[in-house]
Amino acid sequence: MLFTHLSGRRLLALLTASVVLASSPAPVSAAPTDPPHSSVASIVPPASESTFTVTLITGEKVTAVRTADGGLSPEVRDAAGRLTGYTSHRKEGDTYVYPHGALPYVSAGLLDEQLFNITELLADGYDDAHRDRIPLIVTYADGAAASRRTAAPEGARTVRALDSIQGAALDADRSGAFWSSITADGGAAARSTGERLALTGGIAKVWLDGRVEATLADSTAQIGAPEVWESGNTGEGVDVAVLDTGIDADHPDFAGQLAAAESFVPGETVNDGYGHGTHVASTIAGTGAASEGREKGVAPGVRLHVGKVLADDNFGQESWIISGMEWAVRDRQAKIVNMSLGGDPTDGTDPMSVAVNELSEETGALFVIAAGNSGPGSYTVGSPGAADAALTVGAVDGDDHLAYFSSQGPRLGDRAIKPDLTAPGVGILAARSQYSQGEGWYRLGDGTSMAAPHVAGAAALLAAQHPDFTGQQLKEALVSTAKSTPEISPFQGGNGRLDIAATTAATLFATVNADFGYPQWPTAPEGTVGREVRFTNIADSAVTLDLATAMDGGPADLVVPSAPQVTVPAHGSATVTLTTNFDRVPADRLNSGFLTATDAAGKVRARTSIAVGKEGVRHKLTLKARDRSGRPIRGDLVVLDKDGAALPASQIDETGTLDLRLPSGTYSAWLSTDVEGVNGPHSRGFALLPIPEITLDQDRTVVFDATRARRATVTTPQPSTPDGSRFELFRELGGNPWVSAWYAGAEYDSVWILPSDRKVTTGAFSVGARWRTTQPALTVSAGGRAYDDLRVQRAKTPLPRDKLHLDTVFANAGDSAGYASVNARGKAVVVRRSDTVSLEEQAAAAASAGARLLLVVNDGIGRLSPWPASWWDPRDPPPVTVATLTRDEGERLIARLGHERRVRLDITSQPETEYIYDLVHDYVGAVPTDLTHRIAQRDLARVDMSFRNWRPARALETRADLTPSGASSTLDFVAVPARGERTDWVTAGEQWTTEVTIPGEQGQRTAPTAYRAGPAHEERWFGPVQRPRLLDNHSVFREDGGLSAFIPGWGDSGTAHRGDTYDNYAAENTLRLYQGDTLLRETDRYQRMLSVGLVNPQPLPYRLVSENKRDTWAGPYSTATLTEWGFTSGAVSPGGVWNPSLIQLDYAVDTDIDGKTRRNAHLTVTALHLPMAAEAAPIRTVTLDLSYDDGVTWHDAKLRRSGDGWRTRLDAPRSAGFVTLRATARDARGNSVDQRITRAFGLR
Repeated sequence: MLFTHLSGRRLLALLTASVVLASSPAPVSAAPTDPPHSSVASIVPPASESTFTVTLITGEKVTAVRTADGGLSPEVRDAAGRLTGYTSHRKEGDTYVYPHGALPYVSAGLLDEQLFNITELLADGYDDAHRDRIPLIVTYADGAAASRRTAAPEGARTVRALDSIQGAALDADRSGAFWSSITADGGAAARSTGERLALTGGIAKVWLDGRVEATLADSTAQIGAPEVWESGNTGEGVDVAVLDTGIDADHPDFAGQLAAAESFVPGETVNDGYGHGTHVASTIAGTGAASEGREKGVAPGVRLHVGKVLADDNFGQESWIISGMEWAVRDRQAKIVNMSLGGDPTDGTDPMSVAVNELSEETGALFVIAAGNSGPGSYTVGSPGAADAALTVGAVDGDDHLAYFSSQGPRLGDRAIKPDLTAPGVGILAARSQYSQGEGWYRLGDGTSMAAPHVAGAAALLAAQHPDFTGQQLKEALVSTAKSTPEISPFQGGNGRLDIAATTAATLFATVNADFGYPQWPTAPEGTVGREVRFTNIADSAVTLDLATAMDGGPADLVVPSAPQVTVPAHGSATVTLTTNFDRVPADRLNSGFLTATDAAGKVRARTSIAVGKEGVRHKLTLKARDRSGRPIRGDLVVLDKDGAALPASQIDETGTLDLRLPSGTYSAWLSTDVEGVNGPHSRGFALLPIPEITLDQDRTVVFDATRARRATVTTPQPSTPDGSRFELFRELGGNPWVSAWYAGAEYDSVWILPSDRKVTTGAFSVGARWRTTQPALTVSAGGRAYDDLRVQRAKTPLPRDKLHLDTVFANAGDSAGYASVNARGKAVVVRRSDTVSLEEQAAAAASAGARLLLVVNDGIGRLSPWPASWWDPRDPPPVTVATLTRDEGERLIARLGHERRVRLDITSQPETEYIYDLVHDYVGAVPTDLTHRIAQRDLARVDMSFRNWRPARALETRADLTPSGASSTLDFVAVPARGERTDWVTAGEQWTTEVTIPGEQGQRTAPTAYRAGPAHEERWFGPVQRPRLLDNHSVFREDGGLSAFIPGWGDSGTAHRGDTYDNYAAENTLRLYQGDTLLRETDRYQRMLSVGLVNPQPLPYRLVSENKRDTWAGPYSTATLTEWGFTSGAVSPGGVWNPSLIQLDYAVDTDIDGKTRRNAHLTVTALHLPMAAEAAPIRTVTLDLSYDDGVTWHDAKLRRSGDGWRTRLDAPRSAGFVTLRATARDARGNSVDQRITRAFGLR
């Protein structure tokens, strides 16, 4: 197998299939009337710890964890590192994440949705780890076309102009400046204003400049090329361009063939380092010199022009391709352009398809384009093969059976016939680039990439015979004379298989297809409708044709010609009209067939494909959206049909009304939007308005009515204040689950949900709520009025744990001028947020004035962040405690200060958070009216959190729950002291994963854990004994041909904690893999991940070694560890995954907060297999050696069984300061572990 097809939008596959078999004949059948619906696969827990970060065009940073089914569980943060609201869903296996400000622009058609397809951004290598800028294509409105050569918007730079699509290729930085520039307000007003959305600078749309991947003797005979050669026609004098991965110009088969070559790949020559372009060019124009002429291409006499638009890693960008297209037809005047590349299905309006249409009309060139390898499903023809002007090519095998991988029509959107014809694409032998892998002059390839150059070469032979033919005349001739393949319908393979011998011998050609369209109900024409078919005769005598139609559905006479015969004059043309009566066309069905023209001798002279269909009865579903005051409101929308498939509508605009035309059935819909909160007109709330079951059997109006919504709240046994919340809606219809999730960021003061009228009767429905509430850091009141909408950032020296009574003053914008006339010493100071005075400056001025508390009043909508910190850049706390108030509440306080002589605030302060609540609750089947979740102590599990870092530091902690959909989802990090205690209360029985990080040093994570109510559970963090600790058996795995391992080196004292030092270069992490004593691979000293190809299928012994070191500044303990796992591994079945039975060692010793223990303390070592280990066997032996002098001398520890472990007692000399460990374990199958930990813990 030569080339591997990687599917995916804009991973524009070079269209080669991964496995090629002789496919069975495909039956002729009607194409589905609708494209495959979007549906959401069930999300399941992570199979590994693979985490990725992608900064979106909007500046939001998405951190995604790979789930076991290939999906992604996202977390979204703004530029300051704060968790922020978003809408996420999965469509056809891909995860899309839309920040709230962006989705209206996507719905309005102004942004390419692929800009938010996290799956594809990662697959394209557009994540933060691989690129620091985002490649884009912008198209301009007609009136702004000239501006495409002007300066790029702020935050972006122009890479190249793309005149053919009235656009330009840009790349934007990840700061969000480009987004702010093109939306004027960064999209902030998109969810609340009543204005029509538009982008600035005349930009009509922004697209992702996606990456592109590249997808003879018997096959040339199959299409009849040798018969054409016999006449002396080799395509001589015809200019053919190949846009691909470049060419091996020194290959013998291209000697004298190459007229021009140019690379559009920055930094690369035209040399073909991948091999795809050489293979394709050889199929068109190779001479076969390296095979004594046997393996020559279809048209070895052409002048070859090669544009390298795909890099040596087999990828490129769309803008490179468009530039190559312009070069080929404008600069090189190519008559035919071959493009064996393409992407996921489009409706033909994407930038590359538009460029094909525009350049075809401008220059008369013919673009021959591979259909794609996304078959065998319908609606799978990709871009740019979806273009009207393209000659789009599917693939057949040597027996003219449709290749299973060949993409099929109809085209998305208008359901037009695509592809146009087929050609050989299975087992194609052609030239191998000597710059690519492999041996020999030739190699085999499979795919529509291999089929397209057969057609391009054939077009060159025809152009040499008829130099006056335009590109569209070449297309008509090739398609209408194709060999009939009766088992392949027009939507599967167009008019048939390429037959260049027949085409060059033909003197009569016909219109490619007669498409009656697919009119909507009730606009289908009444009675008879016609489509003209033109026959062109280039012979010296007239010809009379008998006409017949055959359709695959409906009545026999569904489509008929206007006359049974037509006479086409010599060197002239004649038209006939095909007619259909739409009253008799079957509804909700696409019907296809052929018009066949036969001469008096019974020979078929031409064929034209036919398509006709119509939409069935539709009802109007009117959706109205109303805010909490009853006014129309804009919102983000999801509508599912009875099969759980999402409809295209994804937004109700500022009018608050959307009309949909839908067939009868059961639907589900929900709207999410911002509304007024509970603290006045300038507060911000979030509303989720689900209508989970809508029965549509007539025109109907449904109202997403926020006036009926109820506030979703939680009460806890102890006083607490919300720190964050997430809501997830799950809906399953027709066996297809859909999950939408929203994070209500700290700027929201409330969440509102619309109660259901009744429980759903079809499928499943639930709304899941997740809250984190914390002990209040600060309560503020005055004269009996509580100012309870606070966000608080404690000072570096926080207010004491006490009840305080502080006089209050107003200092305007909070700069030095604001304090000129007020005495703030020992008081609370109120200031307004300012565009000219930053929060840091306001805090510094307040501290300088001697203030004890700073209250900042927001001047905008929602709740204001009290400090510009992020989880990856926590910054130092402010010099004075800062609390923010919403605008309405704060302005009332300012007004009070203006007319009362003295205002004293009553304050209760809590300098550290002593307890938190992590809570979940699901509303199943329906949303109730009462949305206050009241927690009883008996429903909670207690988790005592002990933070035992070796020195004081600031840590950040968060806890993720396993949602009903199976995703792992977190809320925001909470600052905690790295040495201290806290009591957590969590919903019992739920699966939780906790993570604690000391920024810049290390982070620890638990395995998913379900805590039970009752006795307290203990989680210790950062204490001894730290060593490599895995959480599951997926961290090391072998697939067909290779083994991969991910081994973080610093799991701590917790029961099952995985510890990592991330990018802390003071810590070294090295992995080595041996087969026996032979070293197979070694990583550098900062690499925790290893992959190596294993080709020997025999069961052989392997050793995986993890060596970790760190400087003493990172702590006095576990300064070096060396762990070696032994296991046996053999071949893995194709597509299978095998995990070795690695033995894990855990240690238990009672250390104090400084990591020290008594000199005669007990030490327990536990040997265990990780969960889901394959071929696990009982542990047979465990040994332990102790050293009190860093390994100079060793003492054999006497072990005895104790529960699941082995226990010993220390006997440390008075001079010893540390204990070094050396432990081993073996199981009954021979799996083993040997581990040494230098200075595992201290002695006191």
